[in-house]
Amino acid sequence: MQILKYLLLGVTLATSLHCNATVGGGQNIEVLGYEAMEQKLYLLRHFQDERGRLAQLYYYQLNSRSPDRLIEVKSLYVNPKTHQIDYDQDATQFEKDLAKIKKRLTPLLISNAMTAKIQIVKSQTQYVPAWDDPSEKISQYKTLYRVSTGSLKSGSQEVVHYSPTIKIIQNYVIPHQNKMLVVIKYYGIPEETGYDIEDPVLLLPKK
Repeated sequence: MQILKYLLLGVTLATSLHCNATVGGGQNIEVLGYEAMEQKLYLLRHFQDERGRLAQLYYYQLNSRSPDRLIEVKSLYVNPKTHQIDYDQDATQFEKDLAKIKKRLTPLLISNAMTAKIQIVKSQTQYVPAWDDPSEKISQYKTLYRVSTGSLKSGSQEVVHYSPTIKIIQNYVIPHQNKMLVVIKYYGIPEETGYDIEDPVLLLPKK
């Protein structure tokens, strides 16, 4: 009976560890396109964890006083039953509303990601408890950076990451706009096996 007890305990622990190792996930950016009439640039943030929440829709209002401010869309997430913002509801209506927006959009042109460079303004390192063993410490970086080309630059961006590398993985040219969108990738979630996060950054003409 004692042996059976330990066997059952081992199976329970193994199952628990397996479940914990698969609940997390990264975040990636999908660039949807440009709406010329309203001068809006739309994109989605997808969450890859097992929560299954709806992707978050954003846009840049390119003809505003702050064209590089990322605006979060909330109207598509109102639950028709509760009339509250609900990111965990069924995706059917959300996908229908999103499809209507996509029909109005012009895809962006993909450019060479090497044309833009990351400039580190400030970086700090500290050591924080590891996810799987709080007695162990891992490096946590807090970095302030900008992205620039010969004629364009972004505002200051701040990220918290767990590997020194921050890199540009995609570069988009916006039609009829002297602006550029890049997607940044970094190791931003240290839990479980670790996951990457992607962020959009808009570049504007240098003044």
